[in-house]
Amino acid sequence: MKITRTDSLYIQNQPGRKQDAATKQSSKPAQQADALISSTAQSVAKARSQLATTSDVDMDKVNEIRKAISEGKLEIDLDALGQAILDMHRR
Repeated sequence: MKITRTDSLYIQNQPGRKQDAATKQSSKPAQQADALISSTAQSVAKARSQLATTSDVDMDKVNEIRKAISEGKLEIDLDALGQAILDMHRR
């Protein structure tokens, strides 16, 4: 057998060939095609919708830090900062 073309537009129907899963599903009655969503899937969907409405940045904290910087009241532990940078790059 020689394969001369492999793109999806050149698929020939052959007698005796098995039906695709999509073709088989479309021939099922509507009662059997209905799917039940598990409680886990429902929980995941709920979590996704909650995450979509949640901000990635805590703007109250950002504003607090900005205010501390502008007032000169921000204290930075340079040793802890340096260690955190080293730990991050060692991963």
